[in-house]
Amino acid sequence: MISIREIMIPVSEYSVIPEQALVGEAIDQLKKSFHRDERGGLVGHRSLLVTNKTGELVGIVTLRNILKAVLTKHDLPDHYLWIYSVNDSGASMPVKGVMRAAKIAFVDIEDDLYKVIDLFLAKKVNSLPVLEKGKPVGIIRTIDVFEIIGMLL
Repeated sequence: MISIREIMIPVSEYSVIPEQALVGEAIDQLKKSFHRDERGGLVGHRSLLVTNKTGELVGIVTLRNILKAVLTKHDLPDHYLWIYSVNDSGASMPVKGVMRAAKIAFVDIEDDLYKVIDLFLAKKVNSLPVLEKGKPVGIIRTIDVFEIIGMLL
């Protein structure tokens, strides 16, 4: 069985942001991870690990969290359904206020891939922080597991 350590992205190669940072800063940091692949597709991190002042992992902020913070949904008459507008104040919100708490969904480096898959499905998330002795050591994403799913079948 392949271990989490073999397929996770080490924290040293992933974007980390302090919990007191603003959503606008998170957007800028995520944008720095984006680049075009050989086919022109946009690739990059879809989340940031969030740490407190002592470096402990306290959460994860995803693209979806950021969209919720900076967009406001307006319900309109049936023929329009709905429309979104940019909420300028969303960018000045602290990341701590929009992140998913780490305690909601994470895995330990010693857990197996079946636990990872179970958490992806049960918690409806696409990425999980990986902890070793309580400290963040990486992140594992559905795409990382999907790449090796054939070996699990």
